[in-house]
Amino acid sequence: MTRPRAVPVPRLYKVAASVYQDFNAGKDSVKNLVYQARDKHPNLKAIFALVMEALNHTKAIEAATNKIELFTKEPRFQKELAFVLITELLFGKKVLPGRSIPVLTLQKYKNQLENNLKGLENLSGREKNRFPKYARVNSLCNSLHRVARDLREDGWLEVMYDKKKTTYARYLDMVAELDESNYLVDYHLENVLVFPPKSQLYDHNLVKDGSLLLQDKASCLPVHALSPPPGSVVLDACSAPGMKTSQIASLVCGDWVAAMGGSPPPGAKVVAVERSTKRCGLLKQILQKSRADCVCKVINADFLEIQPQDYSDVEYIVLDPSCSGTGMINRNSLEDQAPTLESLQTFANSQIRLLTHALSFPSVKRLVYSTCAVSREENEGVIEHVLKEREDWRTCIVLPSWERRGEGEIGNNFLRAEPTSDLCNGFFVAVLERSTCTSTKELANFKFKIMGEGGVRYHIIGFLAF
Repeated sequence: MTRPRAVPVPRLYKVAASVYQDFNAGKDSVKNLVYQARDKHPNLKAIFALVMEALNHTKAIEAATNKIELFTKEPRFQKELAFVLITELLFGKKVLPGRSIPVLTLQKYKNQLENNLKGLENLSGREKNRFPKYARVNSLCNSLHRVARDLREDGWLEVMYDKKKTTYARYLDMVAELDESNYLVDYHLENVLVFPPKSQLYDHNLVKDGSLLLQDKASCLPVHALSPPPGSVVLDACSAPGMKTSQIASLVCGDWVAAMGGSPPPGAKVVAVERSTKRCGLLKQILQKSRADCVCKVINADFLEIQPQDYSDVEYIVLDPSCSGTGMINRNSLEDQAPTLESLQTFANSQIRLLTHALSFPSVKRLVYSTCAVSREENEGVIEHVLKEREDWRTCIVLPSWERRGEGEIGNNFLRAEPTSDLCNGFFVAVLERSTCTSTKELANFKFKIMGEGGVRYHIIGFLAF
């Protein structure tokens, strides 16, 4: 007698479960994983929506399944598939097609899961994909202490926590649990404040006078990673709209508050390069509002046309070039067609030219490269390509405490921010620094040339030996 063939789980759910599993394993972004699975199922929008919804409800589903001991009672039930099916059954279409064993199993536990999910929806604001509002305290206009005092007088209450005793996961839960009149200081950036998602801050007095700048946390990371010291000279290669430029200005000015008068630290200077005339106008407005114009020089030109020898005083460079923007929260959907491999390569080629040019500035000793893209081509691929040609530069570790790192052999040196996991825009950050020692090849060439010049041989040999 032939045994009846088992009814298969619809392929949509199997593919979604595979993407969900790979994302949790840190293999890539949700969007990239979905597009990599396009040969397995044609409905990419449905897969993306299902995976994102499953991620948004993961904590509540985990608590509910643990409470009824689902995977103890059903040990053969693959967890990722179960989470995707539960998402569809309880948060999506409310029904599951077919009579496969996993579907029938969940139907058996449906009422128990529904009852246990009640009250768990607020375990994390990530359940509903609600992202907080961020505001950077602008030290050129005000101090964190005075900003906190003004917010308190305005009815805002800071949620205090001990960073040394608080895990990052717990911090994210605290962000998700913020009441409408509460805020807290960011876990990684002490001058960034985190407000509830629906906060209307654009017309607040602190925003109007430049004390608070509405800037996403991810956008603050590159300049924070570069950390140019007070009194240094920094070039912002692609500066509009100007948020990073004003952040650079606040760092090179140190403790000096422009709003209180006086003069900035000796040597403090920011060169802001922007090729678009229209965006240059916006850049100047933001720099003026934030008081960053006191140390900023705006140049309306293509960065690639800037002659490095004309800026021999530049010590640090911020390079945040045009990219596909696939990490932006408001674009974190499949409504817009994903960039093709051809378009990604076009972006990468431009980024390689910009980075190569930036490394040619004679006095630059440190540079930060960042994008709001998630593709490897625009990030690790660009760095790896350029460093093959520039052995006198190397990468260094960006914020070691940050959990999500880059890909490849030196990927641990890079930082990646992920919207669902970090509650901010998707971002890539790499810091490059000029090597203190030249490469072996360069050293050999240098030694050969010098030793060929009479009268210098002894001193060079002594120097190299020392």
